[in-house]
Amino acid sequence: RLVNQVLDMAKIEAGHAEWTVAEVDLHEVAEQAADSMAEMYRERGVVLTRELAAEVPRVKADADRLTQVVLNLLSNALKYAPRENGRVVVRLDRDDGAVRIEVQDNGPGIPPDQQAMVFEKFRQVAGDEHYRPGGTGLGLPISRQIVEHFGGHMWLRSEPGQGACFGFSLPAGPAVAQTD
Repeated sequence: RLVNQVLDMAKIEAGHAEWTVAEVDLHEVAEQAADSMAEMYRERGVVLTRELAAEVPRVKADADRLTQVVLNLLSNALKYAPRENGRVVVRLDRDDGAVRIEVQDNGPGIPPDQQAMVFEKFRQVAGDEHYRPGGTGLGLPISRQIVEHFGGHMWLRSEPGQGACFGFSLPAGPAVAQTD
């Protein structure tokens, strides 16, 4: 996984990544990512709640790459959410000419002095006494590169002891109504 992520990051930074650009329904992306993580959430005893707007505009992007971003955010939230009483919410909504996805957990949060470094390559927040991070430290930098490639931006809001909320927004296209 480390080798693949390093190669992925190098290709993106060098401008040699392959992109399949089309109109993407972020509602579908969020649903598929949440569905694919559902069993891992159940196994850890963490509740995953979906707050997905029924109608959102499409975005022009690569669906697989955006799924990679949402999966990364859901995976990170699961790592930091407390076992047994952990809660994670994935939100999708319109945002003034853009479409926004946020993933919020009820974990330990990220101290203000460490927030900027989470988007740096090979850097991770130390965690607390209940969690020591695993992984490569490339998920968030790659995610940020993907989002920025499509004209969006990524952010973090967190207060120590109050969990973390990672999100991104992308420029919106025509609205798409969801039918269930």
